[in-house]
Amino acid sequence: MKSLFALGLAAASTLFSVHGAAADTAPPATCKGLECLTCTALSDPQQYTEGRMKLMREIVPGKDRWLFRSAVDLTNDFGIPAPMRPEFKRLMDTFHRQGIQVAMAIQPTRGLMHRDKLYADKLHGFDFARASGNLDAYLKQLRSGGAVVAPMMQLVHTPPKGEFFFRRDHHWTPAGAEATARLLADEVRRQPFYAALDKKQYRTEPGVMVPKDGTLNLALSYICGNNYGFQYVRGFQTIPQDQGADALFDEAPDPQVILVGDSNAAAREDESKQFNFDGYLKQYLDVDILNYALPGVGQDGSLLEYLLSENYKPKAPPKLIIWELPANYQLDSDLMYRQLIPAVKGGCPVSTEVMANRLQRPALKVNERIELLSNAGDARKNVNGGFLDIRISDKNVKDFYVIVYYDNGARDKVWFRREAVVTGGQYYLELSRAKEFAGANLLAVFMEPTQPGSAATQVETRLCL
Repeated sequence: MKSLFALGLAAASTLFSVHGAAADTAPPATCKGLECLTCTALSDPQQYTEGRMKLMREIVPGKDRWLFRSAVDLTNDFGIPAPMRPEFKRLMDTFHRQGIQVAMAIQPTRGLMHRDKLYADKLHGFDFARASGNLDAYLKQLRSGGAVVAPMMQLVHTPPKGEFFFRRDHHWTPAGAEATARLLADEVRRQPFYAALDKKQYRTEPGVMVPKDGTLNLALSYICGNNYGFQYVRGFQTIPQDQGADALFDEAPDPQVILVGDSNAAAREDESKQFNFDGYLKQYLDVDILNYALPGVGQDGSLLEYLLSENYKPKAPPKLIIWELPANYQLDSDLMYRQLIPAVKGGCPVSTEVMANRLQRPALKVNERIELLSNAGDARKNVNGGFLDIRISDKNVKDFYVIVYYDNGARDKVWFRREAVVTGGQYYLELSRAKEFAGANLLAVFMEPTQPGSAATQVETRLCL
């Protein structure tokens, strides 16, 4: 049987591909002890130009075998850019009109939570006072926009017992997940809507040991040929208090609380990769939770996955959506809001259809230009608002442009590029609210695939108000 160390090295070669570039893998000139496992090539920008290594820039050794990333863990900058703050509020207002509250668990960076593990001469510009002040301002932006926000600055200024993050991985530990869940639950319990949630009792018990090699450790192995080995922490699992035979056969109602987020919140079949954030939320909120969090989907992928699923019922919506989000995300994507807001409302089934078209095509080709809608001739309508609802029968087609032309000569070109684990097939797009399209009439809508299709495809397009 292969050792965990050997499996970790195999994972490193799979995750970060083969090390092709020649590098200076000599240890630092004045190293001692375990620091000699690092190498000067960690500071070589060429090591971080391809694949997943782009997310590792640059590996910074810390005390006690900790590793950090200068561009992510040691940033000082957080917050929604000013032009997008009204869009975030518009999204929260849309949720509220549906009767849905949104609670956000913003995960601080590893630098903020473990600044005691940083060397003073390897901060890469990290300034705790500036970074914590900007994170505090970010949390206030979210509250001003209408979200319920866990007071994460309490954890930043007084870190919980136990390590919040793994020493050489970008995920939080079960201890970090629990501390965040408890803080968010306390905040939600203070809200008036909490009393209306259906209650269910849960308890948490020890689970399997979680072995963590770590993405940063794999990057160290990729660059220097050495690594610090695995870290082991105790895992936990949360189960209902009532495990009687009757409870097993009770017909459970649809959960009123939905969890979305990234790999920190995702439920895994492999218990050794489970941090139990959803379980701790169940225990501290006394509610059932439907977990839609997914690994590797960015800031909004799992939320979009839920809103486009059959589990989201606009006429019978959940009462609460919990959104776990690393602080590095800035919620600054115009396309994100243009997709999410029509989805929250329920799309065309609850709106007024203005025009529609259905096309039957052979397998889609890259750069093929397909006219989805035409607004011309005697049947031309005045259209300067609303949203598109595009259904593609080949759900593997997830990379394409949508181009909207207007009668004032303006063109709005949007690139859809959906992550592999997010379901394809349905796409919403609000018509742009930018000033260059104000008052202009829509002329046509085109689609240009940037990824080939795999089968004959039907594309159905509707424009609704």
